[in-house]
Amino acid sequence: MAIFCTIYYVLSYIETIPQIVKLLKTKSSNDYSLGMISLQLIALISWSLYIFTSKQSIVVYIGTIIDLLLLLFVDFLIVKYYVFNKKLV
Repeated sequence: MAIFCTIYYVLSYIETIPQIVKLLKTKSSNDYSLGMISLQLIALISWSLYIFTSKQSIVVYIGTIIDLLLLLFVDFLIVKYYVFNKKLV
């Protein structure tokens, strides 16, 4: 079962990396849905609370932490560039 967990985390990271690259390259977050990002964050926080309140393998703990950090970084960039772009207008 650990192989499915590993596949999930690898695909999740592959999904997040292009978002980070695009945000850093364009320095614009106008085409991101704040609602979608908020739902992703709430879902991942709920998942993290579940994982850390139950006994899991080290792969799951590490994967969850990395997944949470990547999503928080994406959220930070979206808010940063949204606020930065609003000051210019």
